[in-house]
Amino acid sequence: MVINVKKIISKLNTAESMIILTHINEDPDALGSSFALAQAMRSIGKKANVCVSGKIEKRLDFMGSDYEIYNPNKTYDYDLCVCVDCGDIDRLGERKKVFDSIGNTISIDHHYSNTYYAGENYVEGDASSAGQIIYKLLKEMKLTITKEIAVQLYTAICSDTGCFKYSNVSSETMYAAGELIGYDINHAEIARLLFESEPLWAVELKAEVSSNITSCYDGKLRIVTAEKSLYEKYNIPEEDIPNLVDIPRMIENTEVAVCLKEQADGVRVNLRSNGDFNVSELAAKFGGGGHKKAAGCTLKDMSLNKIKEIIIKECSYLSESRI
Repeated sequence: MVINVKKIISKLNTAESMIILTHINEDPDALGSSFALAQAMRSIGKKANVCVSGKIEKRLDFMGSDYEIYNPNKTYDYDLCVCVDCGDIDRLGERKKVFDSIGNTISIDHHYSNTYYAGENYVEGDASSAGQIIYKLLKEMKLTITKEIAVQLYTAICSDTGCFKYSNVSSETMYAAGELIGYDINHAEIARLLFESEPLWAVELKAEVSSNITSCYDGKLRIVTAEKSLYEKYNIPEEDIPNLVDIPRMIENTEVAVCLKEQADGVRVNLRSNGDFNVSELAAKFGGGGHKKAAGCTLKDMSLNKIKEIIIKECSYLSESRI
């Protein structure tokens, strides 16, 4: 689908007020991209607010609190609704009501699985992150990028590229990151806070999870699980559970890494691929989405063990010889 950037810019320039939404379980790319867009829009006299689905994980406190938590009893009266880093309308959760009530909508996203659900859609599946797209959009609009905006965008890009080590990194990604560093941001500290700063309980929890890895197909598929009892043991709020899917992903010979995490709304499934296996196709079978190398979904009314059994079966391709 052809991207009509002029129409998207026209919508942004015409609207006097806008609410910015992103996917549930907000991550640094979703937050940083949304915060940056909101700040840029305010700089040209717009009312722009970011509305998140619920509590943000504590480790992201360094990104600030430029948001409000969705209140189902509140009326959200805005000229425009902008969805950032959200590939499917259902990924808005309850805030879908806000999207529907406003009607005038834009989607800005980097997921190949995007369903083009908005009135205007700026979707670049080749982009490393929503942050990379927002950066390009702000430059196209000739808006001033402040140091604060640069910090948010760099955080977004750095996070979704695994500190620039994932296959979604392109020369355009590195060029954008280089320009953002030019705004005198502390890029080393951002990387440290994202990837090298954890409380002791997170390390202890990961150690326990690491001791119970399920390996299948000669280790090509590895699965870790996090039950509610584990959160209770360490007295951890659900939103503060650390990234666990990287535990199996980093083990030698792993082609597909899976984390199954019990949540209040079901079991969250995080999928990562180190090889040719397209995990977004697997996630799509369960109503989720993402990228070839990173995807996810949330399954309801099904036990964690049953989901594990289904995923093992779905990944049977890994048992085949590919010489």
